Amino acid sequence: MCCSSTACYLGPISSRSTCCKSERYGDVVQGHAAADSSLHGPTEKTLLAIRWVITFCPLARFVLLTKESVFVNLPAIVGYLLGLHRHPEDLYLGRVIQRDSPNRDPNSPGYLPPSLYPNKYLPEYCEGAAYILSQDVVRKVYVVSAEVRAPVPADVFVGLCAKKAGVAPTHSARFSGGKHIRYNACCYHYMFSSAGMGSHELDRVWTDLRQRDRKCSLLQTYYGLVACKTLTYLDKLSFFNSQEGN
Repeated sequence: MCCSSTACYLGPISSRSTCCKSERYGDVVQGHAAADSSLHGPTEKTLLAIRWVITFCPLARFVLLTKESVFVNLPAIVGYLLGLHRHPEDLYLGRVIQRDSPNRDPNSPGYLPPSLYPNKYLPEYCEGAAYILSQDVVRKVYVVSAEVRAPVPADVFVGLCAKKAGVAPTHSARFSGGKHIRYNACCYHYMFSSAGMGSHELDRVWTDLRQRDRKCSLLQTYYGLVACKTLTYLDKLSFFNSQEGN
């Protein structure tokens, strides 16, 4: 969320649909980053977006970083942030990944040699599908980013920068991380994000949520979350069974 509105920051615009969205909504900021196929590309794109926020949205209290295929429940996120009782500083909020091991495969593009990072585990970081930084954390991450040279994914890179700046991530289970959550209206009213969403599915979900346009009771939310988790687990089980069958 930036400058009291929402803006999308992208690397080189590569599709006609993206160009059409830019012309229709006027909320796409284009930057020039390395190819997305490399580890460096997404990290560079993240840093360019952060620099853009610092330059053009210095009064924005919070910044949401997310990916294109993710459902983001902005009304729920805004309500949560406005309800914070403490001053919104040092906020690095998302689905926190713990005890993630660095890539020690010398043949991998993401190889992280012990000389660059000797620790057994990576620092805790927010999974990159969707997470929130307060403005002060955005600036801290950008300042220390020049000192972090590790060839890691963008979300891990932000986590390394945050740790170097003395900022600890805050976990929220309302972010799904990289997981796709099966749709249930009350569940999605409560959740902050769900990954792996196609454009048609996103349209269908938002249409349904707008048509319902009502708050769910505590009991409805509870049963909605149970339904979501159960269906998501069954989807995963079905996927693994199909893989074994192949």
